[in-house]
Amino acid sequence: MIKYSDVYVSILAKGLCHPGEQFVGACALRHQPFWSFGAPLFSHAYLLVATTHRLFALDHRRGFVFDRLDRADAWAWADLGQVKLGGLLRKKIVVKDRAGRALVQGKVTGFFGPMANNGASARAIVQTWEQRAQLGAGPTIAPLPQYAAA
Repeated sequence: MIKYSDVYVSILAKGLCHPGEQFVGACALRHQPFWSFGAPLFSHAYLLVATTHRLFALDHRRGFVFDRLDRADAWAWADLGQVKLGGLLRKKIVVKDRAGRALVQGKVTGFFGPMANNGASARAIVQTWEQRAQLGAGPTIAPLPQYAAA
């Protein structure tokens, strides 16, 4: 399990935010594809970072030797069609675009998970999306630059 410290989360959030954009909250998710049969090599550890204008999904992967930040995606709140927190005992977040395609989905990690107050942070991210959906489209911010793998 990859652990996220408050310092690590704040450094990532400050590095990704544009001027005038503020950090709202962060939540850790874990996604294991059904076809992987529980093999840890195929599991994804997402760190969802919510700001006042965008939602970031930072995909952390476990390697044979080191853990790494594998991918970073960002979506404006206006581009998201649904951010849903569900589940009775095990909470699950699903982020969908306007066409209904799942962009990020995963289980919110539990009590001894990688972040403190993870459940409350997940609810804060969903509430931020609900508030932004009621306000309508906000200012447009340029997307993250895409770099080709060497």
